[in-house]
Amino acid sequence: MKIGMIFPGQGAQYLGMGKEFFDKERIVQELFDQASNCLDKNFVRLCFASSEKELQNTVNAQTAIFLVSASIYKVLNEKYGIVPNIVSGHSLGEYSAIYAAGGISFADALYLLKKRSLFMDEATVKNPGGMIAIFGIPEQVVVEICKRYHEPEKNKIAQVVNFNSPQQLVISGTFDELEQIKLDVKSLKGKVIPLNVAGAFHSKLMEEAQKEFSSYMLKVDFKNLSIPLINNVDAKIIIDADDVRDSLIKQISSPVLWWQSMEKLRELDYIIQVGPSDKLAKILKREWPDKKIMAINKPEDIQELFNLLDKKMPLNMDLDSDK
Repeated sequence: MKIGMIFPGQGAQYLGMGKEFFDKERIVQELFDQASNCLDKNFVRLCFASSEKELQNTVNAQTAIFLVSASIYKVLNEKYGIVPNIVSGHSLGEYSAIYAAGGISFADALYLLKKRSLFMDEATVKNPGGMIAIFGIPEQVVVEICKRYHEPEKNKIAQVVNFNSPQQLVISGTFDELEQIKLDVKSLKGKVIPLNVAGAFHSKLMEEAQKEFSSYMLKVDFKNLSIPLINNVDAKIIIDADDVRDSLIKQISSPVLWWQSMEKLRELDYIIQVGPSDKLAKILKREWPDKKIMAINKPEDIQELFNLLDKKMPLNMDLDSDK
């Protein structure tokens, strides 16, 4: 029985995410306390009682999504004994995957994500931009559309940065260029959805953030992974600590080769998304309708998971337990 586990990135956040787990699981409460102490931020208020606008802030979204993803993973792993055979994470979700694979401590991941998001936020202020998702247009056509408007020497940016599926691509760029691309895509009967993020992530506009961030990576103790990771930057399976560090540095201004990564999970028996939202699981289910794929973001999903795995829930592990 082979399990692939995937973790979501920015845009997965929503007010109230993780609250059902927080209310029931002491493990989760402890991680929320630890995160609040590490970053001097009230994550209970941020995740459950702030506002969508506040949660969308780059620094808040990245650290909060990691916290919720790591919390749910810890419940699955420590309480229910669910251990994946391979992991992957979409953008900041790669930090959740590396944490799950034993490559980085919880506190260090929070520390790095705060630095990462601050540098990305600064880059966004200096070089404003956004991201749009494109549906229903072939990949090569979208790439060619971007080439029409991508002129870095004139600070005109248009890059395909997320290869999410054969049916969904994401473009980062400067605002004027994105508006032109929207018109081109709509003229071809494609669909465009603006993403709930604050900048043109994974594009050339993030190169300065990547440079600033790289110096902080040297301060963190990465370990070789106990579970293989499919990385974002080149969709390769890695376990070496140095490869993990290099991947996270390059990731900031490089495209996320998500679909290429997911192809490596095609032959697994189960694929489980862990963390807020179920978007990644839905994308895979559309492409592979016969595969066993699901998302875990609420306690009641765990019973469904055991049903999917054709396993019985461990004794004394009912969903109302706070142990």
